[in-house]
Amino acid sequence: MLEIKFKKRPYKGLFLLPIILCSLLNGGAYYPIISSIEFYGNTKTMDFVIVREIQHSLNVPLDSIIAEADRDRLDNLGIFSEVSWRVVPLEDGTGILSFIITESIQKTPPAALPAYDEKTGWSLTGGWIIQNFRGRNQTLQLGGSIGGNDTYGINFADPWMFGNHVSLSLGIGRSLFRHNFLDRELDVGSFQMTFGRWFGESIKSSLGFELEEKSFSNDNTVSDYYYYFSPQVSINYDTRNVYWNPGKGVLVSHYFYFMNGIEPSDYSFSDYSFLIWRQSYSLFIKLNQSEKKLVLALNGTVKRKWGKKEEVWLNYFGDSYTVRGWALPNQKLYNSGDESFRFGHESAYASVELRKDIIPKYATKYGTEFGLSLVTFYDVGMIAEDWDNLQNMKPMTGTGFGIRIPIPMVDAIRIDLGWGYRDGKWNSPTLHWGIQQKF
Repeated sequence: MLEIKFKKRPYKGLFLLPIILCSLLNGGAYYPIISSIEFYGNTKTMDFVIVREIQHSLNVPLDSIIAEADRDRLDNLGIFSEVSWRVVPLEDGTGILSFIITESIQKTPPAALPAYDEKTGWSLTGGWIIQNFRGRNQTLQLGGSIGGNDTYGINFADPWMFGNHVSLSLGIGRSLFRHNFLDRELDVGSFQMTFGRWFGESIKSSLGFELEEKSFSNDNTVSDYYYYFSPQVSINYDTRNVYWNPGKGVLVSHYFYFMNGIEPSDYSFSDYSFLIWRQSYSLFIKLNQSEKKLVLALNGTVKRKWGKKEEVWLNYFGDSYTVRGWALPNQKLYNSGDESFRFGHESAYASVELRKDIIPKYATKYGTEFGLSLVTFYDVGMIAEDWDNLQNMKPMTGTGFGIRIPIPMVDAIRIDLGWGYRDGKWNSPTLHWGIQQKF
């Protein structure tokens, strides 16, 4: 069993001299036998949450690669503003592997703040978010909003609910908002449950379902009503080192979503069902050796769809998660048909980003994290009603630059300014807003 100690041990004295001399004779490298492992700085987080992420063994020489991977795993929990490690030499020639942790803001007081969403606009959002609920890395959210999106709901997630990386997430809520390009109001009520499991460190899977009731109304009349059961499966191969801003690794993701209609009764089973397969491939390459990372990030994403393809399920390009540099669609644009190439059910797109740290993420004295990254990007993609038409489409592209600012509980705020291009024409600059990295 891994022996973990929690006491911070200051060290000083002449016994360090032979250790320093030995280190110089070995080219500056210092690889002592690790006799114990310590961590400190967690005032709320339970010790076992930290212990289960540390894989460095005792009574073996220091392996800096494993120690750094342990640091990354702790950072990826999303509940710490800063994690670092060091080796504390002891008089007997061994060393203590020590992890220094700064907890981030892990809950918000009940409050109301303005929030912006590209699809629904501005809303006044209120609620209570506890990211590290009970100190067990659980997440509990209660809240709602009024304005562009009227919502209320509750969500709970535990990444270790049933043991080693066997997770559970639950959510129930309701949302009312106006469709951004169809002349309809949406009323959506849903319940979702998802179980997840890791196989080793890189293969991550989930299996769940959603029970949803959705209506599309126009002029106070319900024109389309759907009640359906949707099982969903995801399988990911993930070797990224740091989730919020990877410096190396790959992420291969396959997601399957099947919608099976329960009501209304006038739909036959074959008419009222569809299957979506979304596959995404991302690669991250660090181009320098500096602490201020310069990373080349590449992504390709394909979405296939089989079954019922009704207008109310249309997707579009031109937001912060597809091809940037295009204004968000509205009813006038959609009804005119001038940019019909931006709407469809099946799609393929790719992105290239060059990400440069200006201020590497660090913990402030208030326990929050701060940092700044600059990004340049190029997106290209096509979307169409079906796969055969997609292959004959002229691609739409977008290029520009943006910033990333790490924020507790949402990973990062993303702001991009882009210019769209298609068929020899450039668009006016468009500002995009999002949370988390695009990929």
